[in-house]
Amino acid sequence: MPNLRLIHDNAADRATSLAASTTSGALVAANLQNDFKGQVHRSTGTSVTYTLTWTAGETVGAVALPATNLSASATIRVRLYSDTGGTTLIADSGTVNACPGLNLGLWNWSLPINGNAFAFGGASKSAVWFSAHYFARRCVIDLVDTGNTAGYIDNARLVIGAYWEPAYNASYGAQVSVVDRTSNSRNDAGDNLADRGTQHDTLSLSLEWLGETDRARLMQIMRNAGTARNVFVSLLPGWVDAVAEQDHMIYGKRANAGVSFDHYALFSNKIDIEGW
Repeated sequence: MPNLRLIHDNAADRATSLAASTTSGALVAANLQNDFKGQVHRSTGTSVTYTLTWTAGETVGAVALPATNLSASATIRVRLYSDTGGTTLIADSGTVNACPGLNLGLWNWSLPINGNAFAFGGASKSAVWFSAHYFARRCVIDLVDTGNTAGYIDNARLVIGAYWEPAYNASYGAQVSVVDRTSNSRNDAGDNLADRGTQHDTLSLSLEWLGETDRARLMQIMRNAGTARNVFVSLLPGWVDAVAEQDHMIYGKRANAGVSFDHYALFSNKIDIEGW
């Protein structure tokens, strides 16, 4: 099984063009390039193809959808080409399950899950990881979700790029939490009432065995992304439990944390990420 993987530089935002095969109204594909979870691209049916091109080319090792309404039966296929016209295929994920596991459901959410639910915990996540990195000028992403009860596909963000995978995985004890901003108060009749708030994920982990190469790469990531830019992390890429893999994916901002010099040529770092 691969170690944790982190994408800190999103090539999708630098695409020369980003097109969707279908678009519903004003919910355009350009929404995939901003970090507002409620602004989505919506297809007109239960399948959609995204096509991105880069004139200069980009290094690509993964494609991720950090907030989507895809159901457990949805599939995804990612193809990479060395030319903008799409004549020379260099990588193909094949058709695989996009986010297998439990179907999404929100307590007292009366409508089919869509972008309106993303801020309240109603979003699935998907990632396709290639075992190698490719220099691509075109990326084609096919999504099919015929069982989606909404009748369309909503995606709030598209992340594409190279990933960092340290030689040694995170230590045991990594923590995933759901932060619920709901406030509860008791009225004069003694009832405990909830003022429903938004939800977001957090992930805390420790990298206790960093060699010099990984230390240098991590420092570069810390300088490049800082605490202002979102990063995408999967603690369990390719994990046998697909639900656990989804739960341990996060797109968000890291907190400040130093790199410790623990032993000769060995370093450590603690990563805390607050989901978007």
